[in-house]
Amino acid sequence: MRKLQMVLLAGGALVLCLAGCTASLSPADQNLLKQSLEASTAASQSAQAAEASAMRAEKAAATSEAAAAKATDAASRADAAASRAEQSALKAEKAFEMGLRK
Repeated sequence: MRKLQMVLLAGGALVLCLAGCTASLSPADQNLLKQSLEASTAASQSAQAAEASAMRAEKAAATSEAAAAKATDAASRADAAASRAEQSALKAEKAFEMGLRK
């Protein structure tokens, strides 16, 4: 994005330098020069907007990645708790069976 902005800035500066020579340009050429200046400005603004959007998307991706890591951790803890509950249920079942045998 920075390279594109620099190219657009250099192009705009070149066009501005050429704007000093507009007195010798025909009205059609002056109109084309004006359109190119406007296009350069619009392209620069679009590049800035695209860069801002990319930064927001990068921030959203980082947030999503952090949320995914937390969800993975929670799933791991839930799996461990389920395993402990299953072991406790097996122990309780064995204790019940032993109580019935006595």
